[in-house]
Amino acid sequence: MADRQKIQDEMSRELEQGQSKVDEIKAKMGEYGAEASEEMHELLAKAEANLAAGRAKFNELAAASDDKFDELWAESKENWNKVAGEMRSGWVTLSDKVKSFFS
Repeated sequence: MADRQKIQDEMSRELEQGQSKVDEIKAKMGEYGAEASEEMHELLAKAEANLAAGRAKFNELAAASDDKFDELWAESKENWNKVAGEMRSGWVTLSDKVKSFFS
């Protein structure tokens, strides 16, 4: 059996970090209102979509029985790592855009 709690804790940390970054960027963009570019809004929307996909997978795994969890994790481990990587990459790209725009 996979170490369910360790996996869920790691996923939860990734999701919390992502939400924190999205909230930070939204606040920064809110300060500048209409000055925030369409590109930044699109990047933020993509980051939020990745975060939602991650949450959906987390919720699916959290609701699964232990046996089903192992099966789902085996099927989705690679996909989760991809989504988590896209979230991290998206935060860096979006943060860099926001920093360069607002500096």
